[in-house]
Amino acid sequence: MRAIRFHYRPVRYLWTRFAASRRPGLALGPGGCVSLDDVEAPALPADDWVRVESTMSGVCGSDLSAITAHDSFTLEPFGAFPFTFGHENVGRVVEAGSGAGDWAPGTAVIVNPMLACEQRGIEACPACARGEYGLCRRTQDGVIGNGPMIGYSPATGGGWSKTFVAHRSQLHGADGLSDELAVLADPLASSLRPVLLHPPAEGDVVLVIGAGTIGALTVRALRAIGWEGPVACLGRYDFQLELAEAAGADHVFRRPDEVYRWAESLPHARAYKPSLAPRFVEGGPSLVFDTVGSESTIGDSLAITREGGKIVVVGGAAKVSADWTRLWYRQLTVAGIFAYGRAPFRGADRDIYDSSIELLRTDGIAQLGMVTHVFALEEYRAALSAALDKGGHRSIKVAFRPE
Repeated sequence: MRAIRFHYRPVRYLWTRFAASRRPGLALGPGGCVSLDDVEAPALPADDWVRVESTMSGVCGSDLSAITAHDSFTLEPFGAFPFTFGHENVGRVVEAGSGAGDWAPGTAVIVNPMLACEQRGIEACPACARGEYGLCRRTQDGVIGNGPMIGYSPATGGGWSKTFVAHRSQLHGADGLSDELAVLADPLASSLRPVLLHPPAEGDVVLVIGAGTIGALTVRALRAIGWEGPVACLGRYDFQLELAEAAGADHVFRRPDEVYRWAESLPHARAYKPSLAPRFVEGGPSLVFDTVGSESTIGDSLAITREGGKIVVVGGAAKVSADWTRLWYRQLTVAGIFAYGRAPFRGADRDIYDSSIELLRTDGIAQLGMVTHVFALEEYRAALSAALDKGGHRSIKVAFRPE
């Protein structure tokens, strides 16, 4: 079968990082690390696994970071190569092991990609035992070996191919949901869990940095939990800001300068510009969700978050340089959130995928029209170009339809 895979070769990887930093599209050429290959379909690792035919698989920012060689070497010990991309997956069960339970062939499913202790067939580590399977310590062990999730594991494959394999515990029913809506389950989990674990309190002023898929869904998650207070959103393009407003943002800004002026306008706030240090605002927003995680957005978060406030890093931050003075001087809290695990939702402690799928069914997210581009596997260069050049293509969520 055909599969879009990542090949790690140190010299090629370093060339890709250099070239893509100047022109991202160069990462998609013959000198890059991604290719469309003919591969054998992965075998079922055990009898409680199924084979899933991929009907739609999204392109995530973490995929683009790998493709352009801008992810962090900190995660290298957990990787295995070559792997097939695709962790935002919707499909149909086409083969079921004898221990797969009710997951019979023909069942439409959404797949939680995380490969923790249960999926590896080993005793639960302390994190998994308390439901924090996103913090699993044993992502190199068990029947599937290295690879933290479907889409980054050679043993399971990924959704950017005809089929991949998944453990029965990773499956959620997708009946009644269109592929275009169901494929948002993973990015919604990435947006909802930070909001559930760090919800705004009375009197908070909330800023969401980023107005792409994760940013817009973070705004929507804030409204879905019943937050009626102010939400501002900083985006890069006008069409993103329109999406943020549709998701529930009160104020939208296209440039950081506008955000600083807005922060300065808040009651009792004041702006400062030291002679040899970055500008900052005292009395700015009290809760900031940074869905980008770049050096500039982390710097802005540190500069405008109100004294005693909180910065929740949702985006895939890697190696950045920042002035951390206000972190200790103004007692800011910085929290990093990974999408997978449990969180309180509507009065119960629940798996984040269950909560996200419930919102997909009930919250009108389909009306946002977030899947803007869908491609066949053979069109992978065009698909990834659209995802990398959001302004040129007006792209929000780009996806593959491997069928």
